[in-house]
Amino acid sequence: MPNKKIIESWLKSITPHSYTPVELTELLMRRGIEVESIDDRFSNLAGFVVGQVLTCEKHPDADKLSVTTVTTGGEPSTVVCGAPNVRAGQKIAFAPVGLHIATAGFTIGKRKIRGIESSGMICSESELGLSDDHDGILVLPPDTPVGVPLADILGDVIYEIDVTPNRADCLSHLGIAREVAALTGGEIFLPPTEFFESGERTEDAVTITIDDPALCPRYVARMIRGVKIGPSPAWLQETLRKLGLRPRNNVVDITSYVLFECGHPLHAFDFDRLAGGRVEVKAVGAGGKFVTLDGKEHELPDGALMICDAEKPVAIAGVMGGENSEITDDTVNVLLESAFFNPSSVRRTAKRLGLSTDASFRFERGADIDSTIYAVNRAAQLISQLAGGEVLAGPLDIYPDPSPRTVIELRFERADEILGITIADDLQMEYLRRIGFGVEPRDGRRAMVAVPSFRVDIFGEIDLIEEIVRIHGYDNLPAEPRASVTFDLATDRLQKLIATSRHFLIDSGFNETVALYLTDPETAAAYGSPVELRNGLGRDFSMLRTSVVPSMAKVIGFNQRYSRNDLRLFETGTAFRATGPDRGVIPGVVEMTELSIAMSGAAEPQGWDVPARNSDLSDLRGMLDRYFDRVGVGNVTYRAADDAKWGFDAPALSIHAGNAEIGRAGRFDPELMERHDIAGAPVIAVIDLERLAEHAFTPTRYKAPSKFPVVLRDISIVVDAERTNAELEKTILGAGGALLSNVRLFDLYQGKGMEPGKKSVAYSLSFTSYERTLEDGEIEKVVGKIVRKLDQEHGAKLRGA
Repeated sequence: MPNKKIIESWLKSITPHSYTPVELTELLMRRGIEVESIDDRFSNLAGFVVGQVLTCEKHPDADKLSVTTVTTGGEPSTVVCGAPNVRAGQKIAFAPVGLHIATAGFTIGKRKIRGIESSGMICSESELGLSDDHDGILVLPPDTPVGVPLADILGDVIYEIDVTPNRADCLSHLGIAREVAALTGGEIFLPPTEFFESGERTEDAVTITIDDPALCPRYVARMIRGVKIGPSPAWLQETLRKLGLRPRNNVVDITSYVLFECGHPLHAFDFDRLAGGRVEVKAVGAGGKFVTLDGKEHELPDGALMICDAEKPVAIAGVMGGENSEITDDTVNVLLESAFFNPSSVRRTAKRLGLSTDASFRFERGADIDSTIYAVNRAAQLISQLAGGEVLAGPLDIYPDPSPRTVIELRFERADEILGITIADDLQMEYLRRIGFGVEPRDGRRAMVAVPSFRVDIFGEIDLIEEIVRIHGYDNLPAEPRASVTFDLATDRLQKLIATSRHFLIDSGFNETVALYLTDPETAAAYGSPVELRNGLGRDFSMLRTSVVPSMAKVIGFNQRYSRNDLRLFETGTAFRATGPDRGVIPGVVEMTELSIAMSGAAEPQGWDVPARNSDLSDLRGMLDRYFDRVGVGNVTYRAADDAKWGFDAPALSIHAGNAEIGRAGRFDPELMERHDIAGAPVIAVIDLERLAEHAFTPTRYKAPSKFPVVLRDISIVVDAERTNAELEKTILGAGGALLSNVRLFDLYQGKGMEPGKKSVAYSLSFTSYERTLEDGEIEKVVGKIVRKLDQEHGAKLRGA
């Protein structure tokens, strides 16, 4: 199977990004690049440690076993090992007692092997899940530090991608980096191709001819003399292992590396084995025999395009090299090939021979004809660094009929018409520029677009429009229904509540966020009884979230890192816990539909006449009051809550509808603030929508205002500091009777002149009647009753009395 792996650390070296593996996967898939699998080696290698073999002796009772002592920095362990390549002094991957080996399906324990107790295991690549190689143990570089977690050395994330046949440009790290950078607005950092060239020129050392330019439009070669073949450095070997490849030698490994870096296949010949110092690209007749690099003999089909020297074929063009010209330990002079072969010719030859290689897979789909120079220079630069030798001056570039750059007219109005939405002209051009297209605006809402050579799938205006919407986002296209089904949301109170909540908050200037329901074990356990997934996507996504608060904290932290500090956000989502009454489809798991509302930064737009003020709990409560009024819940009270819960810092406000707690409001847990580097003091509320739905949409009747005047009275009382406003208001309303229409707290004082443990609160009382004008005497009678009731229930005294 062709290799389509992408290594996260490599990708980030070309275009840095901060996405998690799941976020990056979703980003790519929404843009048409499928991610088939994610191999999170940080999680897979957890528990393994770098060890060193101190001693290694033959087992006294088994010819194929060795008895070793292994240290990981502490007390050495005796380990019986059956690998033929284990030696004293090696740095190895060690599995200590108690570690579960997922690939082998067992847990390491102490056990006797032929009479000798073994404590731990020295691991092969197969047992580590790095490859299928189980012929011997994995030997780490000599400078690997002993005792460190193996994940720190070999950890990475490997993506297996799949693209449609027309997107050959995405079959490399550079290709995927272009896509990521286009969507993030980030930069592309191309690896360097700087190196010293000798006085001798490549064109003077080798002769190249192309019989049929239609089959090979371009052939580029470079010569490196005096190389020293040897093992690749550790970083290169490890990179290839992550791709699932077995390192060969420095020169061959470099050609593989460049292929996966920039997407263009290369081939390295032992130049001294090329008869006559010639390269001839030509089709051959049927019946010839040819032995490829894998040692297999093939009968060549008629018309197969071959790379030949003066006497014989030495490679199947675009498919595989030949055994008769391969790089060996004795190679001194290397000829690098970087060519463009006709896709149909490569596909036809590969299919007839039953061969499918990483090179043929890319040539069949259409390689970038203009990347030939960059690829050969990049390989020459690496060879000069890692294998020595001198690079002859200049590449020899045989390009008899250079391909003109494709230029297509784009009509912006036509793009809007096709997509069904209006995308600003400047934005359409910006999208195309992000993915490497040259754009020159013209009069009349149009532009001339130059297609980059790596986009071999772009032929007409409709292709450009597809690229525009791909970057804009398919999910931003309107859904135009051909048929409709109407549901009565009133029959489902929860769904009606969710819809009403969303509309109200959007109308109030809030932005909706959508977060993953997956999280890491620590976060899940901190806010409830976690629910673990059987087949998680890695440790960071192995649990269902137990609260929506950490998700909102992550969003706020992410936005603040990009200097977006003034935020009004909400999410309607689900949290899961393994305890509590069943409210879901999974037995034993409670599923909570929650609404989180967060405010951060400025409370209102700043101006020269508006003093700056950040949102606080008072702003959030005001928003909540309006929200509860909108969803028809009129009996909401707020109470002080000193216990930390659901991801809030203490103290917080518990929110009640009747006697049921339906949510909390307050500041984020300090641990969440620190983890996501959140500045300021954002506030958040979480509402349990299922509980709220039991109280929502209470029928209301119109009540005309009274025709008689409203009478106001103020009272100021001194009460114990722990008494809450909700308790006092409840008493006032109960004692005020039908004549008391409204109570408003307008002053609170604690400080100088006030007895310790006491506070002063002042209320404005509104009295009215629907039948008559109230007289002072009856009002004073009600006020007196209120004061007496406050004294009886709360020990409250009129201030100044």
